[in-house]
Amino acid sequence: MITFPSVYHAFRAKKLLKGEGIPAELVPVPRELSGSCEGLAAQVSEEHIEQAVEILGNRGVAMVQKGVKVLLDN
Repeated sequence: MITFPSVYHAFRAKKLLKGEGIPAELVPVPRELSGSCEGLAAQVSEEHIEQAVEILGNRGVAMVQKGVKVLLDN
């Protein structure tokens, strides 16, 4: 998971990652990462997370939490 300070950065991240061929799904920030559950996070596969963080950082996308692994109860 990658979290962002605003939905603007989340949508920009999704667009940039898609352009680089990295699949990313925008999801609500999981409760495990934020008590308020506000905002969006990018769910990126473990194999792509380092590359995704590097790309977004190089493109000036603000990130709050980078590469956090969240195990969700189903």
